Amino acid sequence: MKNNKPVKLDDLVSEIELNIDDTFTFINTKTGEVITLMREEIGAAEDEKPIGKFPEWQRENIEKAISIVEDEDGIYVDFTLRNDINEYEMIEDFIGTLVDEDIREELYEAIQGRGAFRRFKDGIIEHGVDKQWYKYKEIKIKELVIEWCKEQDIEIQA
Repeated sequence: MKNNKPVKLDDLVSEIELNIDDTFTFINTKTGEVITLMREEIGAAEDEKPIGKFPEWQRENIEKAISIVEDEDGIYVDFTLRNDINEYEMIEDFIGTLVDEDIREELYEAIQGRGAFRRFKDGIIEHGVDKQWYKYKEIKIKELVIEWCKEQDIEIQA
């Protein structure tokens, strides 16, 4: 499937970074639009609930959800990549890239057990490698998105 308009790479990366629970993201392959819908909006479309029962701000999304649910031409692609990203593995890989052995050891220790993410974030700030982490994470997410789009035959715009 070749889409008519490329999807913006930054739009897809933003969806992954936001990681909002109970939302679903779709790509309109004809327009390149990235659409994020709440579970309630998808449910309203699937149950064919009257749009008038919903607040005005939500109606446009329900109309998009109806288009997605009724899509027989394969225009919409479910962007499920964010479910495939393992941030813990990404953190481990990042720690392995650090040159300072003491910082590496301390961060490896910090990510063991409950509260690992909080301790990791505190540790990268304490050691001044937080900017490195966010850059590393952004690059890795972009790589995953680009690979996913290639597999889906979706053209992306940098």
